[in-house]
Amino acid sequence: MIDVSLLGWLLITLTSPLSLVLLLVALGSVAYLGVTALEAAPRQRGARAVGTGAAACALAAGMIGLRVGAGAGAAVPTAAVGIAAAAAIGATAACAWTFGARAAAALGAARARRSAAALRAGDERRRLLAASQRAYAEGDDLAAETASADDAVARLRAAVGALADARAALEAKRAGAQDGPRSETRPEASALAEDLARACDEAALKLSMGQRVLAAAEAAALRIACNAPLRRLLRRRPREATQALATLGAGALAPAAASLEAFLGEVRAARVEVMEIAGRRAPGALGAVDSAAGPEAAEGPAALALRELAAMESAYGALLERLRLAELHASTRASVEQVESAAGALSATARAAAIDPAAIGALVTEIARAESAIAAAAPEAGGSRALAEALAAGSAALDRSDATSLSELIAALRELR
Repeated sequence: MIDVSLLGWLLITLTSPLSLVLLLVALGSVAYLGVTALEAAPRQRGARAVGTGAAACALAAGMIGLRVGAGAGAAVPTAAVGIAAAAAIGATAACAWTFGARAAAALGAARARRSAAALRAGDERRRLLAASQRAYAEGDDLAAETASADDAVARLRAAVGALADARAALEAKRAGAQDGPRSETRPEASALAEDLARACDEAALKLSMGQRVLAAAEAAALRIACNAPLRRLLRRRPREATQALATLGAGALAPAAASLEAFLGEVRAARVEVMEIAGRRAPGALGAVDSAAGPEAAEGPAALALRELAAMESAYGALLERLRLAELHASTRASVEQVESAAGALSATARAAAIDPAAIGALVTEIARAESAIAAAAPEAGGSRALAEALAAGSAALDRSDATSLSELIAALRELR
């Protein structure tokens, strides 16, 4: 029995020396497979250092704490098992480092691809959303609806024309049969005449119904075409104008007014478009509406659309005037605030530059004392005493807080000169 222990802990018990040999062969096989896999795999930075470090640590641990067997003959199997185990651990660590790094790189690349795909999908969704919003605002679906209605009317008109041609052919055949030689005695001729008459009546009835349906379809197509500009304007109406009026922000009034002016231009363009549509599809509709021919003309699709557009232009024109008035009030308020600020700054500067009456009084007192000293030192200056007295009087007046200004004092001094 051969005991294999590490740092006093029993790892495995081998039953015979053959088991020890098989353990050495297994550890060597692990090391060989690891080295072979490393050579076959692309080089990975740090793999050699990791493998060498792991092998050195395992060898050091084996030399310190590994024991295979007991007695004096245990050194050789211990060294053999330690070296084989160190080689296997180093190769395994290097393989784990290499393939782990490759797996991490592959996972990172897959994550990057998924992130890029998600970003592309998000960009595509945003692009499609922006395109759908632009198409909705531009009224592409309304144009498609108008075109579909026109196509349906064209097909119906062609069918009605074909039905009219068939009725005309039947009428011509019936007239030819009536103008031919009369053969009242033949039952076949009378039956054919009855069939032709019945077919002509049915064709006339179907043609009348088709013409009524065509007229209704043309009216519906005209209504769709005339309402398309109005529906497009309802989608593109400037909603920030009401927000600007609600907040009355000085920075939001000018853009709102500009958007309203642009929208009013679109309203006028829509009126021109409706007039063109009505003139092209129903040439007499606008003239009848202008001349007030009757209630039917006044309630036509073109007249209703023009009336709605006129009401919209009036409403948004009044809103534009209100915005301009609010903008004028805001600019006036800003100008008043600037004036108040300038006046406040000027009053502060004036207060800072105001002349202190006490300082003037002290100045006059100092001048009076100087003149008194000069008069005492030079009595021949006869006018100096009078000047000193005047200055003393002025100083006394200032000390009493009399309403004596500096200009009045200077005028008095000039009179004494």
